[in-house]
Amino acid sequence: MHINKKNIITILFLFLFPLAMMADGFTVVLDAGHGGKDPGAVGSQRSNQEKNINLAVVKEVGRLLKANNPDINVIYTRSTDTFVELGRRAEIANNAEANLFVSVHVNAVPKGARQVTGVQTYTLTLRTANENLAVEKRENSVISLEGTGAQKKYKYDDSTEAQIMWEMIQEMTMKESVNFAKKVQNEMVYTGGRKNMGVRQANLAVLRLSYMPAVLLEIGYISTPSEEQYLLTTEGQNNIAKCIYNAIVSYKKSK
Repeated sequence: MHINKKNIITILFLFLFPLAMMADGFTVVLDAGHGGKDPGAVGSQRSNQEKNINLAVVKEVGRLLKANNPDINVIYTRSTDTFVELGRRAEIANNAEANLFVSVHVNAVPKGARQVTGVQTYTLTLRTANENLAVEKRENSVISLEGTGAQKKYKYDDSTEAQIMWEMIQEMTMKESVNFAKKVQNEMVYTGGRKNMGVRQANLAVLRLSYMPAVLLEIGYISTPSEEQYLLTTEGQNNIAKCIYNAIVSYKKSK
């Protein structure tokens, strides 16, 4: 999304009024990363695809929420194996005036690299630390599948005016994003028993376009055999889903 004066006015409107509009309930948007023609990261076999793991985990989180917390409205960016543009995922959350946006992904490192294990939770920043660039590049690379002109659509305006606007946005949502990020990371580590790789920040398009507290979860490394097998099992997927569910419920209760 190119940030200009018109967009800044729109963003201000979206930020100044949602508090009143969201008072009637709590809405969480669950985003299963990748999908359709975009498999995401691939494991030891071509059929072991990130998109399927993401969807299974997200649907289990939604099932738990609907079964146990009828006061929480659940919206999926996709509930089937379909390709959804990054901008559309954020648009779904923005149109729903969501209180929370949770995007679920699976991590990977290049073939030949040392094996890595663990879970990470990302919040938004416009100034990515070097150690987080690999995740940023991989998760934003889906833009190339959106056709001609997609890169321009997601271009960030680095003018002083835009920088000030984004600093305002970050100040208004970052505290809450980090608050939830810590909750869900702790759940995955201490309840789920996964290795802690920390709460981090990156300039991820799907978070940058979302106007509410938002996180992107990397729930394990499909490139590491032990984690690949764990993530492919119903037990592993349900374990992670329960951790995400616990964090959402805890976050909602704190509001």
